[in-house]
Amino acid sequence: MLIRSLLVLACLLACAPTTVNSWWLLSKADTSSPTTSNSPILCKNVPGLTPQQKRMCHENPNIIKYLISGLRSALHTCEYTFQREAWNCTLTLPGVGTSPLQIASRESAYVYAISAAGVSHSLARACSKGLIDDCGCGETPQGTDPTSSTASRSPSDFVWAGCSDNVKFGNAFGRKFVDQYDRQHATEPRSQMNLHNNRVGRRLLANAMNRECKCHGVSGSCVTKTCWKVMPKFDEFAARLHEKYQLAKLVTNNDQKLFVRSTPSAGLSGRTERYVKTLDASSKQMRNELIYLDASPNYCAIDVKDRECGDKCSNICCGRGWRTTREIVDEPCHCQFVWCCEVKCKTCKKLVERNFCL
Repeated sequence: MLIRSLLVLACLLACAPTTVNSWWLLSKADTSSPTTSNSPILCKNVPGLTPQQKRMCHENPNIIKYLISGLRSALHTCEYTFQREAWNCTLTLPGVGTSPLQIASRESAYVYAISAAGVSHSLARACSKGLIDDCGCGETPQGTDPTSSTASRSPSDFVWAGCSDNVKFGNAFGRKFVDQYDRQHATEPRSQMNLHNNRVGRRLLANAMNRECKCHGVSGSCVTKTCWKVMPKFDEFAARLHEKYQLAKLVTNNDQKLFVRSTPSAGLSGRTERYVKTLDASSKQMRNELIYLDASPNYCAIDVKDRECGDKCSNICCGRGWRTTREIVDEPCHCQFVWCCEVKCKTCKKLVERNFCL
C-alpha cells in the first residue's frame, strides 16, 4: 500500500506545474495506518514540500494529521458544492495540483480559499476537542460580565464559558504552513492571488463564528446561561463561499501589484475601462472578495459522458443531450417509534429516475 501511494504521489508531482504549490499532494498521503498517521515520517512520503513545510511536518506530526483531514474535507465539500455545475471541482485531471488549478481562474480562487479555510476549520475544532496538545479552547470573547449577580440579569443575559473553537490557532498554523510556497514568490502575480484568496477563506471563517449557548437550572429553567463561540458547519460555510465565487473580481498585474478591473464604462474621454484600488491590506472593499487573473477555461471541452446531471442536464451536458434511467429501489417508510428506544420501519419500493450525459 505504501509503495503504491508513493508511486501515485510521484506521478502527480511529475505532472504538476511548477507554479502550483505541491502541498496539495498531502491529500493523497496515507494516514490510515496508526503507525504512520502521527509519525514524523508522514510528510517524507510527500514530494515537493518546501524545507519549512517538511520541518513543520517533522515537529508537529499530530497537527499535520488534522491539517490533512481539513484539506480532504475541503476538496470533498468543493465537489459536493459544484456537483450540479459544468465544473464539478474536478482536481484529478490528471492529478491534484494540475489542471484546472494551473489556470488562475475564479475556480482556482474558490479552491484555494476553501482549502485554507478547511485546514483552519479542522485545526480549530481539534483544539477545542482537546485533540492537539499545543492548543486548547479559543479565546473567551468580551461580553457580559461573568461576575454580575444573577438577580440583576435579564433572561437573555449570559456568561461566556465553555470551550470555543480555536480559530485563531487554526488560522495561524494554517497560514504558516499553507502559505509557505507563495510567500517565497510573493512578487509573482499568481502567488499574490493565491495568498489573497487564502486570507479571504480564513477571514470569512473567523467572521462566520456563531454563539452557542446552554441553559443551567432546575427542571430545564434557565437560571444561568453559558455561551461559547463555534464555527459554522463546513458545508454551510462552503455555500457562503460559493456566493463569493460567483462575485469574484477579475484583476490585472501592474508593477508587481494587483488592481481590480472596474466595470467597463465609456466617458467623455472615450476610455472603456480603468483600474482602481490596489489589493493590499488597506483595500477594505476587497478584503473579503475572491480575485482571479484568468478567464475560466471551456469546461465543456471535458468529456462529460455518463456524468450524472440531476436536474441541471442542460448546463452540465453542454448541449450533448442526456439519457434517463429508471430503477426501483428499497427505502424505509412508515416508521414508528416503539417504546422505549427503537424505531421500526417498513420497506417500500420507490421508482427513481436518474439522468446521465451522453
